[in-house]
Amino acid sequence: MAEPETTASDGGGVRRFPREALNSATIRGGAAVSVGALVLLLPELSLTVVEVGIAVAALVSGGHDLWYALTGRRRGERRPSRWLALLRAPLSLLLVYLVVREPDLALRFVVGLVGVYVGARGLLVLAEVLVRRGSGDRWPRVATGVAAVGVGVIAWFSPGTLSTGLVAGGAVVAILIGGVVLAHGVRAYRAGEGDHVTGRPVAAIVWDAVRSADVGEARRYDLSETLYFEPPGLNTKLLAWWVMLALSVAIATYAVLQDSTAVVIGAMLIAPLMVPILGLAGALVNGWARRAASSAALLTAGVLASVALAYGLSAWAPVALALDTNTQVTSRVSPSLPDMLIAVAAGAAGAFATVNVRVASSIAGVAIAVALVPPLAVVGISLGAHRYDDAGGAMLLFLTNFVAIVLAAAAVFAVAGFARPGQLRARLRPILTTLAPFGALAAVILVPLVFTSQGLIASATAQRQASEVVDTWLGPDPTLQVASIEVQEDEVTIALTGPTGAPPLAPLREALADRLERPVGVTVTVVPVTISRLGPEAGAAGQSAPTRATG
Repeated sequence: MAEPETTASDGGGVRRFPREALNSATIRGGAAVSVGALVLLLPELSLTVVEVGIAVAALVSGGHDLWYALTGRRRGERRPSRWLALLRAPLSLLLVYLVVREPDLALRFVVGLVGVYVGARGLLVLAEVLVRRGSGDRWPRVATGVAAVGVGVIAWFSPGTLSTGLVAGGAVVAILIGGVVLAHGVRAYRAGEGDHVTGRPVAAIVWDAVRSADVGEARRYDLSETLYFEPPGLNTKLLAWWVMLALSVAIATYAVLQDSTAVVIGAMLIAPLMVPILGLAGALVNGWARRAASSAALLTAGVLASVALAYGLSAWAPVALALDTNTQVTSRVSPSLPDMLIAVAAGAAGAFATVNVRVASSIAGVAIAVALVPPLAVVGISLGAHRYDDAGGAMLLFLTNFVAIVLAAAAVFAVAGFARPGQLRARLRPILTTLAPFGALAAVILVPLVFTSQGLIASATAQRQASEVVDTWLGPDPTLQVASIEVQEDEVTIALTGPTGAPPLAPLREALADRLERPVGVTVTVVPVTISRLGPEAGAAGQSAPTRATG
């Protein structure tokens, strides 16, 4: 085995990275990590590079199509209709023009077109499944079709969100895969097997890394004892689980009713719902059908019991419900895309903490990071108050967390060695088939999450733009202070405090319409502010004078 090179400078040995360690795995893995990190750190530059890449690809494609249409010469065996090539050539050149003049519009246009294609293919797959009902792979094809339709809907209605998500997601995948390849290359060098990874495909290196990470049957047995409720002591385990679930739901319900964030966190810490979710993910990647069914059944029963218990406790709660102003309710009835990203990260962290004993203490932080019991408590409370939209939003949040945790945990279990490598290799297709419905459900859930995120972003942007316009309207040294600004679709309501009246509203209305890019009405309310003071001596006269407000 090659020893690391050292050099004696300044009186000490300074370690130098040995040239022998630069095998193909470390080079490719390091390059993937570096590129992924640069994409995440430089988003605007990354999108620009993608746009330039689209322009170059469109220019080359359009040039080839035009050359083939005029001369009939084309590289490769495929020779489509020359009329079709003549039609595609100007479309490709038009795309190049759009990238040069309006790069953001061009990127959204491409993503939208791809979305239409993917969605149409998904509909065709679903139609084919309906026609050929005797097909053996019917449910995986249904899942694929549903996922494709969901992606197509997102691409058509929100191409900007999907394009940025694809770029950022590709960067994260590059970092993860590159990190695995890099670590395996370094491990091979230290073991004196640097030549073993040289020239091998990335997929083969990743598979070697997965196989070398196998935790072994003894550790797998210990983890199974933690994740699954099986003899011996089955009844005792189930009783303890149900008791902790009931207590966590009770704490979460009363915490929501009191609008207490600290107590909600306490309910998250003792909630046991993460156990069957991680158990379901582990059973799916190991091919344990019975354990997957029992985990799913326990989770379903726990969800129904949690909602019913929260419903009953809230009905008898000795407090008046003010759900419109309750932050514990309002923060959980409109889930958005960041909620799914949080759940993905939390699921991966929970699975890794379960497998790795060195970070097992972090599982409590995972319970706080992802909300499982509080949304179910909000569902029960909202149903009791006949607020069915709020109940649906809270249930959507729970489903978002559930699906994201299952998918992320399954991936981590496969890479971290909990899944048996032999089963992964021999039964990869059946395992992917069982995971396909969760992927389809994730694609369906993404649709309302993306629309909610768009609405939140648009509302925040409109609020910021209106605030800037109002500040300009009041002048550099205003005697009036802005108390609140509310931006609606066709009306902007402004509350001011101070000793003077408001300036003319016509310039404000024109400026707001120009900045918000739509006609709006303006309502301005000015609240005079006075301060009354009684002196310290007896008989001192009170004084009243207008003053500037601070809020």
